[in-house]
Amino acid sequence: MQAVNISTESDAFIGTSTVVKNTFNLPEDTTIFWAGSRIYAKRPCNRDIIVSKIDIFCEGTLEKGEYIREKSIPLSSRIPPSTEERNIAYRIRTEISMVKPGTRAEEEYFFAEKPIILKARPPKTGKFNPVEVSIKGIKIHMDKDHFQPGETINIDYELESFKDLQVELIKNANLSCRCPDYAPSCIHIKPIPPSVEKTVKASNLTTGTLQIPLPSSIELSHRYIWEPPEKTHWKETYGDHVNWVLKITGINTSGEIVEFQIPIIIYRKQTPEESELFTSKQAPRPILQKILVPDLIQIVSHNKNNKRLSVSFKNNSKEILTGVTVKIIPIESEFFELPPFLTGLNKWEPGTEIKAFHNNVGTNIKNFQILIEDNHGNSISKRLKIQ
Repeated sequence: MQAVNISTESDAFIGTSTVVKNTFNLPEDTTIFWAGSRIYAKRPCNRDIIVSKIDIFCEGTLEKGEYIREKSIPLSSRIPPSTEERNIAYRIRTEISMVKPGTRAEEEYFFAEKPIILKARPPKTGKFNPVEVSIKGIKIHMDKDHFQPGETINIDYELESFKDLQVELIKNANLSCRCPDYAPSCIHIKPIPPSVEKTVKASNLTTGTLQIPLPSSIELSHRYIWEPPEKTHWKETYGDHVNWVLKITGINTSGEIVEFQIPIIIYRKQTPEESELFTSKQAPRPILQKILVPDLIQIVSHNKNNKRLSVSFKNNSKEILTGVTVKIIPIESEFFELPPFLTGLNKWEPGTEIKAFHNNVGTNIKNFQILIEDNHGNSISKRLKIQ
């Protein structure tokens, strides 16, 4: 039996979040240090970088059995989208750290992971600007500077005494990465020269229109720079950019070469479904949504002896609750959360009582936040104040 299993969608949009169903199968009662989900990318040096994370279990004890938790992992709008061209790929990994059997402190890790494709969020369309350029006998006109995949770029031109004119669609793209080892200059990122994607030449050297059809699979213009929310001395970043320009090259009858560039934007409109998703900024709700009325879970009694707290709860519902965890969080001065402790039970029958513990709450702590969760998606918060 595999200790950890995960299930999630194969792709997600950055700027939203993705739901991961995590299943932990414990063959025996155990003490755990931590469990959580992480989304990893590979740096250019092939080392992992965590771009998003969420905790599932804190330190505590879990009975033998199955524990299922569905969690939403946020995806920052600054995360670069997946692309094979520059080897930007991501994977979700859920792991649990437990006390190794036969020891009191050694850690033993179990994990499961799967790839996930992070899609670019269609950018908000900026103002479309007409283009008018006149340089040394070359006059260029374009109705706009924003184009969609599959669209055709129309370039109107007028020439005075020219024997050649060509327009190149040029892409400039590369990764960026900053870390404590290499700071801003990563030795593993090699310069990528601009690539010519399309070239068209004028047949009429006085006036006409050049057309550049854009592929439906063309990369969108973008610039993403992700950085961790926790600031460190060396600011870490992970980014990607794609810029597009039209390079105009003309040779006049005297042999002089005239060159200049026109920046353009490749964009894609949001679909109605995407627009609704990004407006709400919500991920799909977890599949397991069996919500109990909080009053059906009752705090029956509590006992605090020095630093140890014991709390008894009663299941007044008609439901058999499975994979139950009770997290006790001490609150200091009504504002600061102290390290929590988790108690897990395989099954909680209707009408019965269970006990949860915290072994180090401090002698002066009177307030506690309690979170009860189970395999059906129930999540109940309780507040306990000791007089």
